[in-house]
Amino acid sequence: MSVFEQVLALLKDPSPPSRNRNFARFAGQRGGRVHRLYRLYRSLAQEAGRLDARPGATARLRRERGELWLELSDPELAYRRRCLLPPELSGYFSERLAGDQ
Repeated sequence: MSVFEQVLALLKDPSPPSRNRNFARFAGQRGGRVHRLYRLYRSLAQEAGRLDARPGATARLRRERGELWLELSDPELAYRRRCLLPPELSGYFSERLAGDQ
């Protein structure tokens, strides 16, 4: 299972993992990378959900040159964030954004 497939499994898990409770799972260089990426993409998903509740704010997916980007913006806060999504997580974010609309 690839690192991003492990991250996807963690994102879909209804009970969030804890680095302390699941120490063996996140031990080592690969485990640490999985945990860091999980926290990053969980944060992006939560941020996209919060933007949905703000007037004028947007969270959308954009495909450019074969790559999928997550774009978050809120003009009221003069905030814009653009993140490249790995192919393994594109379906997860597509579902999340479709559910927010």
